[in-house]
Amino acid sequence: MKKTLSTLAMITLVSGALYAEPLLTGVIEDVESQTIEMPSLPGAWQRRIEWMAPEGSEVDVGDLVVRLDPGNLISEEEKARTDLEKQRFTAERAVDELKLEVMDAELALAQAESDVRMAELDAVIPVETIPRLDFERYQLTLATAQQTLARTRKELVNKRAELSDRQAQAKLELQQAETNYRRIESALAATEIKADKAGFVIYAENPFTGRKIFAGDTLFSGLAVASIANRADLQVRLWIHEADFLRFQPGQAMQIAADAQGIASFEAKISWRSSQAVEKQDWGDSGYFEALAIPINGLPDAIMPGMSVLGVRATTERQR
Repeated sequence: MKKTLSTLAMITLVSGALYAEPLLTGVIEDVESQTIEMPSLPGAWQRRIEWMAPEGSEVDVGDLVVRLDPGNLISEEEKARTDLEKQRFTAERAVDELKLEVMDAELALAQAESDVRMAELDAVIPVETIPRLDFERYQLTLATAQQTLARTRKELVNKRAELSDRQAQAKLELQQAETNYRRIESALAATEIKADKAGFVIYAENPFTGRKIFAGDTLFSGLAVASIANRADLQVRLWIHEADFLRFQPGQAMQIAADAQGIASFEAKISWRSSQAVEKQDWGDSGYFEALAIPINGLPDAIMPGMSVLGVRATTERQR
């Protein structure tokens, strides 16, 4: 049965008194694992985890891993969708009304052009062949028709420009409404986090408490919630007590033993060590440094990501 990290920390402290070399608590992890972080969503700077897939369960690509409490995002999505439909209806109605006005202006222009042509036929009659009063009346009718034509042309140009401006404005307003809706829709969809790779679900640690994250926890945006790992590229993450910091250097070989019974140990080499210690509330008041170790000659088949392990310097390997 797998022990908790707090139990392993106690084993580490007790083991220090039994062996010349201190034992390091560690865990197997996937270098290329999918890290699931608390997303940054509108309306709140932290979110509560509503549900998580059981730790150690196997998931496929597309499976639901974490569900967050949507809060007011559901009502916001409904409001944004309603606003979008309202904006689309309002914009279409305003544009259609202006299109009708443009059509009326085009008809008025066609009528004005026809009136000018008719007036021109009368206005070209020689004054000698008709009464002067009729001649002057024809000339006045032509002048009036030409003025009306000029006015209707200007009105048509203005209506077309107004229609073009309204169409551009409607397009912009509609794009803004669509953008807002897509933003809320995407935020709501982001409350259900799915697997991007196949593997095993491993819960992350809360950096403020050192405890495993579980459903019901409320976390800040950007914090790691869980990871999905497989055996494709494994490494060992170890925690070094501050009193043993100088005894473990990058490049140093380690003998790694799984906490589970019946699994052969293996060798790994420390590839990185943190420069600052952090406290783990479940482990006491001491500080712990992190280190990464890479397997040297492969891993036993039974080693899986998320498995708890103990490490000791290979030069003083503990007999199993």
